[in-house]
Amino acid sequence: MNVRRWAVSAGVCLAAAACASDRASAPRAGASAPAAGGAAEAPKPPALRLGRSVRPERYAARVSLTPGEREFEGSIDIDLALDEATSVLWLNGTGLTVREAHFEAGGAPVPARAVDGGGEFLGFRPERPIAAGKARLHVEYRGGVSFQGDEGLFTQKEGERWYAMTQFEATYARRVFPCFDEPSFKVPWQLTLEVPEGDAAYANTPQVSEGPARPGRKAVAFAPTKPLPSYLVAFAAGPYDAVEAGRAGQNKVAVRILAPAGKRAQARWAAAVSGQLLERLEAYFGTPYPYEKLDVIAVPMPNSFTAMEHPGLVTFAQNALLAKPEDESVQFQREYSYVAAHEFAHQWFGNLVTAAWWDDVWLNESFATWMEGKIIGPFRPEWSRGVDVIGYRSQALASDVLTSARKVRQPIETSDDIANAFDGITYQKGATVLAMFERSLGEETFKKGVRAFLEKHAWGNATAADFVSALGRAAGRDLGPAFASFLDQTGAPLVSVELNCRGAPSARLRQERFLPVGSAGSAAQTWQVPVCLRYGAGAGEGRSCATLGGAEAEVPLDQGAGCPAWLWPNEAGVGYYRSRPGGELLGRLLRDGGKHLSLPELVAALDDVEALFKGGKLPAGEALAPLPSFKGERRREVTEAVADIVRLLGGPLLPDSSRPNYQRFVRQIFGARQKALGWASTKGEGDDERLLRPVLAELVGDQGGDPEVRAAAAGLVKRWLADPKAAEPGVIGAALRVAASGGDRALFEQLRGAAKRSADRRDRPRLLAALGEFRDPALYRQALELLRGDEFDPRELQPILFAPGSREGRELAYDFVKENFDVLAAKLPAPYVAALPFVASATCDGAREADARAFFASRSTKYPGGPRQLEQALEAMRLCAAYVGAQREGAVAFFKKY
Repeated sequence: MNVRRWAVSAGVCLAAAACASDRASAPRAGASAPAAGGAAEAPKPPALRLGRSVRPERYAARVSLTPGEREFEGSIDIDLALDEATSVLWLNGTGLTVREAHFEAGGAPVPARAVDGGGEFLGFRPERPIAAGKARLHVEYRGGVSFQGDEGLFTQKEGERWYAMTQFEATYARRVFPCFDEPSFKVPWQLTLEVPEGDAAYANTPQVSEGPARPGRKAVAFAPTKPLPSYLVAFAAGPYDAVEAGRAGQNKVAVRILAPAGKRAQARWAAAVSGQLLERLEAYFGTPYPYEKLDVIAVPMPNSFTAMEHPGLVTFAQNALLAKPEDESVQFQREYSYVAAHEFAHQWFGNLVTAAWWDDVWLNESFATWMEGKIIGPFRPEWSRGVDVIGYRSQALASDVLTSARKVRQPIETSDDIANAFDGITYQKGATVLAMFERSLGEETFKKGVRAFLEKHAWGNATAADFVSALGRAAGRDLGPAFASFLDQTGAPLVSVELNCRGAPSARLRQERFLPVGSAGSAAQTWQVPVCLRYGAGAGEGRSCATLGGAEAEVPLDQGAGCPAWLWPNEAGVGYYRSRPGGELLGRLLRDGGKHLSLPELVAALDDVEALFKGGKLPAGEALAPLPSFKGERRREVTEAVADIVRLLGGPLLPDSSRPNYQRFVRQIFGARQKALGWASTKGEGDDERLLRPVLAELVGDQGGDPEVRAAAAGLVKRWLADPKAAEPGVIGAALRVAASGGDRALFEQLRGAAKRSADRRDRPRLLAALGEFRDPALYRQALELLRGDEFDPRELQPILFAPGSREGRELAYDFVKENFDVLAAKLPAPYVAALPFVASATCDGAREADARAFFASRSTKYPGGPRQLEQALEAMRLCAAYVGAQREGAVAFFKKY
């Protein structure tokens, strides 16, 4: 699954967990037969996990639904294997009203009564115990359909038509089926959907029949699935248009894009590239795509995910899957390709082989995230160039500075732990750790281990130990302790390096936990870190590798080349650690624009500079001094990395008195390149220019306060509002943000009116997000007030809470949340409510911590994943305040010369 993420101003990138958005009522047990012997002691439900003495062997389910209606009807037959006699069978079930239930055992039906298990569990108590052996449970029931959230069975409107679809990861299949809703219960499913005659129906497998049902309705039956856990079962119904995308892969499976009615033309890119991506994955895994078909289906407006990897029926946020021909920017093409590569990779990692429990969900998500770059690199080299993993590394390390961060393999002890499991630690940290060990083992050895793992565990479940064992067998050594040091403890190493050229040259390495200024954690922590050093060796370069297992180590360098003029301690930039070259090493690397470093290494080095500066471990003057040397930089990825540092400086660090100097600095570094790129593409330019144009326009126009850029943005927005073809799709988002940052009430009302009139899934988010960019406090306050009303869907307005770039705006957002928490909680899906404490952390004001804790502790923590998110938000607030306190004076001094 590709989850949506929010980046808080403190610089911590955290995933919005896939969690409940409509709190369904507790299971309502409808009595179908009295218990034998009359009243009896109520059976006690499980605490978190189901037992293993009863297991499913097959499901056959029928669901009757109508898109746009609030209830559905269902029936299910579960073939069971019982290790012992059973007097009550506990399943997962949430918000289901049981109408009738019975067992079939020993050739005879056994009536059963449903037992309320309190929220997540639904019990079935037969009139007499069911003997060990084989049995079947039949249940007829009703359930609810979500209009606000996107968990379980939910319904959304596109235009004037209604659509219904499912999202079961992690624990939402229980909202639609009474079932064994854990990933280790992996068996075939057979689905039949009863839907209105005018709607199409889809599921994981191909349709095998269609016939009349009740008047005006039809029954659509699908082939049995391969063994699946409940969270991967999926279905959808509505007036979809099926766009044929050819056949792909070794088995020539049919590929289709399923678009809402009337949007066939918007599927062009997805239809063109999906098969190609699938075939590249087959080539890596060395085995065919495991399923019978590949449908990619649009979800009008998901809240908690961008896409989900259901076998045969991959769901995708509509604005990431579809684009009008005139709106098909390189940014859109790139986003679809990366997300599709991620979801298609899951067909092997996650679907063919499934994690045994949620503590190993990283096996699914880390691998799919890592595979994005692995596949896109050769598919579109200009989009990747090996820097994808550097981006994953940056996001994960930013999260891992928190003492409240999760482990990659965090023990799952509560439902909150499951909700928290889908975050940047699982996705980005795990992906970087995989890249690091691939670099250490070699690509072919790593691939050999991956293929052996998939072959051994196909159609079953596996654990982290199984995966690491497969890699170890391929490498011929035990990798368990090294992997465990990264998977089973929080945090990340800071590897400091110094040259020792007294005698034979060597590098002195020292590791500790990277903790920023203001952290209450202990730095006394070690990992088994595979470190590869690159350094100058005479007229060439040398390379030395070692495993840093203790706090310190001495690594010999090439003895024949003398003392290296430069040294970089993270070859290819893929090591999951921060690097701190000591003495003059860092200055030597960056002073000349990083000419000794590869592109990924230079991006990683700049990211480390940003982290060391923000962490209080590199003085402002030393961290910022190299930046002007990148003024003429032409490589997009390097320019973006420098821009990230400069953008950080425009946050809460500088006092208002330093803003003019900072703005002049931004214009001096980036102004010439921005003006050369302008607002429109030119003939013959490549994707790099198209991708960089909006980045620099926004940086120079907003952070740099360039009046010409702001005026040009305002003019472009005005023309675009009158004619959508007046601006290229790749730049209009940046133009809206820049224009709004200096905009007046007239522009605010123009954007608000345009958003109200627009039904376009790409234009509306742009317009509504821009309403949060107005720096005028009165206008920003008016944007916040929209969240209280009914003019717009509140889910579309949520970004406004996190948009303000000014101190006053951040404080207004926090006060608004406090004043209106109950209103917001009633309107927004639960993932958004659980994340509201990050509005407080955005203030970067340590003095507010006690107030924020007192306010949110009894509110946001009620939502899945809320307790950990509150702790992370409060810690981020403390760290941000400490960073400002440590670095403000030095930064002010640096900018005085501009």
